[in-house]
Amino acid sequence: MTMIQINMLQVMRDAHPAGDYTPLIDKAIDEVMTYFVKPDEKALLETVAPDGSILRDIPEGRCINPGHSIETAWFLMEEGKYQDDRDLIEKALPILDWSLERGWDTKYGGLFSFVDLDGLQPVQIEWDMKYWWPHNESIYATLLAYSLTGDPRYEKWFEKIFTWSEEHFPDREFGEWFGYLHRDGSVALDIKASGWKGPFHLPRQQLYCYRLLDEMGKNISTV
Repeated sequence: MTMIQINMLQVMRDAHPAGDYTPLIDKAIDEVMTYFVKPDEKALLETVAPDGSILRDIPEGRCINPGHSIETAWFLMEEGKYQDDRDLIEKALPILDWSLERGWDTKYGGLFSFVDLDGLQPVQIEWDMKYWWPHNESIYATLLAYSLTGDPRYEKWFEKIFTWSEEHFPDREFGEWFGYLHRDGSVALDIKASGWKGPFHLPRQQLYCYRLLDEMGKNISTV
């Protein structure tokens, strides 16, 4: 809920600059960092106890959703960029690092849908499927991280995720992306719209990447 609040408020601020949204964004960011981000565990958790402690004895308390964590990281980076807050950017980058490391499938490539904090079997039956949206979020997150840091690690991650995604998700005959792949990257469902998959993550990624690449190109041309 909190990570969506951050992005929703950012969009509202863009649409209504006269509104006082930044304090609400700061409050939501503080909640994420205080309760859900666990630097000692190198993880951003989906569910914690009311006091922020880890519910380690139940699967829900050990659940990591790499897509959500990576999406949260770029929301934080965007806010750091907007507020010219380098400290916030530096706090967001490790979340991206942890989530890529935990989420990337070293055997078949692509990002897992769910992983367990302790490396146990996730309870979600679709845990090893490759969903379209975490890859969209990761493409933009790594490009944004590279633009903010110049660190070639993020350039390499961007190229790796973008290449894998372009090789597996697009429907070459009818366009758009398939949403749900098996672990090996083969198509699990050939429908491209459902109650969950709509025209959101892919167009947003393409628009944001286009705008950021344009900005990066202009910065290069002025050096």
